[in-house]
Amino acid sequence: MSLYIVTGAARGIGAEICRQLLQKDHQVIAIDRIDDINQWELFKLIPEASLNHLDHISCDIRKTNEIIQHIENSILFKGTITGLVNAVGVLEMGSLLNTSVEQWHENLSINFIGPAELSRWVAHQMIPQREGAIVSISSNAALIPRMNMGLYATTKATVSHYFKNLALELAPHNIRCNLVLPGSTLTQMQKQLWTEDRPPAGIVNGNLEQFRNGIPLQKIAEAEDIANAVIFLLSDQARQITMHELVVDGGATLGV
Repeated sequence: MSLYIVTGAARGIGAEICRQLLQKDHQVIAIDRIDDINQWELFKLIPEASLNHLDHISCDIRKTNEIIQHIENSILFKGTITGLVNAVGVLEMGSLLNTSVEQWHENLSINFIGPAELSRWVAHQMIPQREGAIVSISSNAALIPRMNMGLYATTKATVSHYFKNLALELAPHNIRCNLVLPGSTLTQMQKQLWTEDRPPAGIVNGNLEQFRNGIPLQKIAEAEDIANAVIFLLSDQARQITMHELVVDGGATLGV
């Protein structure tokens, strides 16, 4: 039975990825920093029968060594890992002119360094088996400048470039690394930007003052849309795809 590790798994995109993997009868080690299991949306999405194939770890991605110890002690871990999904991430808005060193350290640690360190360990587990797939969630903000999103966009651009370089190094071992770049998606991260119970019109229709193009498909993505892309890149259907950035944003970045 295949084993997958998913970070940022408690809710949103990460939870939906776990749900789809479990639906396909895979085993999943789900990781998130939320301690209270009652706040994990994941457990509301899956049937009770799936719990036999799921192990959860409550730990901050910045504590990579601790996460690795938990994985090694998991009842599901038998020494082989089929795939890793780095869905963990944090979005902090604000001007780069006012961004502190402490903010840079925190955002880089969560969005990039933690996932990179975990991926390095997972890659070493995959090399002897000469197969595996790693998919990391970046952002379409990594492709174009965004007003008041420079901190997030820069860390996600770092994620994109790192994992393409890692993919190059792992290709001789038949291990693939790819990226999914979501646009605006109906998750808690997106909703923190709203001032009302609905998305600002400028997200879909565009906003010239913010240099935002809008979304040509005229709708915000669902977590399922992003998870579908991740599941595809993990699967054998994508066995000849590596170093790829799959943009899922309804056309918001105009194919850049």
